[in-house]
Amino acid sequence: MRRLTALATMALLFAVAACTGDGGGEDPETPIGDATTGAAAPTAPVELAIEPPPGFTATSGEDREILFTEEHVSYVFYVAGAEGGQDKITVTSYLLSEGADTSTYDIQAGMVTDYFSKLGSTVSLNNFHATLVHRHHGIYRYGEKVIGDVEVKWRDFFLFADRGLINISCQWDAHYSQVEAACADLTASFPYPEEWTAAGAAA
Repeated sequence: MRRLTALATMALLFAVAACTGDGGGEDPETPIGDATTGAAAPTAPVELAIEPPPGFTATSGEDREILFTEEHVSYVFYVAGAEGGQDKITVTSYLLSEGADTSTYDIQAGMVTDYFSKLGSTVSLNNFHATLVHRHHGIYRYGEKVIGDVEVKWRDFFLFADRGLINISCQWDAHYSQVEAACADLTASFPYPEEWTAAGAAA
């Protein structure tokens, strides 16, 4: 009987040591990344590997006039020969504020509608629907507005992943066919961030 009691005591000591030793778990006060995915919490907008579409040129130092947040990076491509005009594709990667909720389609659509209301588009704010960008779910919107004496039209695509947001805008005035073709190619083969794919798979 004493032998069994001693063995039980030793087993209990080993169990306690395994739980409290150096390899016995994380400090609950130490942040370990996203609690739902196990991925490291993002600290900056995800960078995108995007090349100018054929027939377009990249521009540096240009940005959107209206932004979701200052934490962003934009990639701007003009129709070659029409630099500085209204025929361009703009892709912006954002890091939304900490605690931003993008968990449902309705919440995402509300964020997009609030943003679109600031752009001055003459198209109804109800003109949006779900879409796919290279097999990934997103939101689509169409916009129109007059800039100077020019009627500008554009297509917007929005992709969300936790605090991450990517906005693809395909805008035209005089070169619709070129912008439309490049936009279709870009959205069909868009380089969806690997970080987002990994986080989604782990969720």
